Amino acid sequence: MNGPDGRGDARFAGAAGVDVRAVRRWVRREIERLGAVRTDLGDVDLMVDEIAANALRHTASGRSGGGVGASVREAAGVVRVEITDDGGAASLPVAGAVTDAWAEGGRGLALVAALAERWGFDVGDGSRRRVTVWFEVGRR
Repeated sequence: MNGPDGRGDARFAGAAGVDVRAVRRWVRREIERLGAVRTDLGDVDLMVDEIAANALRHTASGRSGGGVGASVREAAGVVRVEITDDGGAASLPVAGAVTDAWAEGGRGLALVAALAERWGFDVGDGSRRRVTVWFEVGRR
C-alpha cells in the first residue's frame, strides 16, 4: 500500500475490531522502508498506540465495522505519521494538562505533544467528521 511519492497508506478494520499492535507494526515497517530508521521508533510506537487507541475509544472506529487509516511519509528528514478515525466523536482532540496522577486516562495526547516535534489534527468534510491526528518527528 505504498504510493509513488514515498508515502504509505493503509486501512485497519475487521469483524473482531482493530488491533492497535498491527497499526503500530505497520507504521514501524513503513518508517524502516523509508530509510528513516534513525527516528526514535520507541517514541513513534507510543504515539501511534495512544492515537489509535483514542480513535477506537472515542469514535466510530471502535464500533462494529469500524477501523482506522494510517499514513506515513518522509520529507526533508521529517517523518509524518497520520491516524484517521471513522468520525462520530463528541469532541475534538485536545492535549490537556494531567491533573490527576492516578487517573486511568487523559495522558495520551499530552504524551504525543511532549514526544513529537509537531502534532495536530485535521477535521474532514462531511457529516461524519473524520479526524486525522498527525505527528512529526525528525531523524535523530
